[in-house]
Amino acid sequence: MLTHLTNVSVHHCTIVGLNRSLHLDSNYTGMSLLIFQLLNVPLVQLVCHVTESCPSNCSCVKRPYNYSFEISCLPSTLNSLPHRLPDPNKPAPRHGRFDLRFSGSNLKYLESRDYFVDTYRLDVSNSQIETVTDEAWRLLQRTDQVDLSGNLLSTLPRLLQVENITFRWIALHGNPLSCECDQRWLADWLKSLGGSLHQPDSVVCHSPSWLAQRSILSLNSDDYCRNPDLERFLYATKVYAYTKRNAFIATLH
Repeated sequence: MLTHLTNVSVHHCTIVGLNRSLHLDSNYTGMSLLIFQLLNVPLVQLVCHVTESCPSNCSCVKRPYNYSFEISCLPSTLNSLPHRLPDPNKPAPRHGRFDLRFSGSNLKYLESRDYFVDTYRLDVSNSQIETVTDEAWRLLQRTDQVDLSGNLLSTLPRLLQVENITFRWIALHGNPLSCECDQRWLADWLKSLGGSLHQPDSVVCHSPSWLAQRSILSLNSDDYCRNPDLERFLYATKVYAYTKRNAFIATLH
């Protein structure tokens, strides 16, 4: 006689929700059946769905095979970062690092959270972030990936250069970045990131108008403080004054 089993579920971060069919001899029962199943499940499928302390409108999944603890929230449901997340060390067997997938959120401010030290990826792309706090910048440099693309950042803080804050991987494209004179340090800092900056040529100026859509990496410090419109005005004024002066001198002869 054969036993047909489906939807096996074991709650120790081993097997959860596996839609797997096993045709076994009826002599396999209880723990013997469980061990047989564990030995035949690919490691990538060993996951654990966590509900305790999981934020509303989010799913929390621990994957021991790569030490990740993925927390994914539905778009437009987060107005601020959760203050508390599940313990990355539970359930057993392995320590987990957070993979925070908060893309498309309603976040306007990215504040520091204690769990950033246990985070290897933070994705807050295509949100509404206007400001990242200084402490958040400092903590996020410890993560492997930070995706801030497609937000509303217009300026970045000088402390990024002053404190030599760098990243293993960061995305900043798609933000309306200012290239006004007080941001002339930005090009040098972005260049210092080297290959860590994702899509570097897509990090462009939004203002002033004469630098709009210019790649920031292509600028030097003088470009930031030059105003071609003002220069043209001053040149035209100088030419006009010179012409009037010559005309006046001509009337004296």
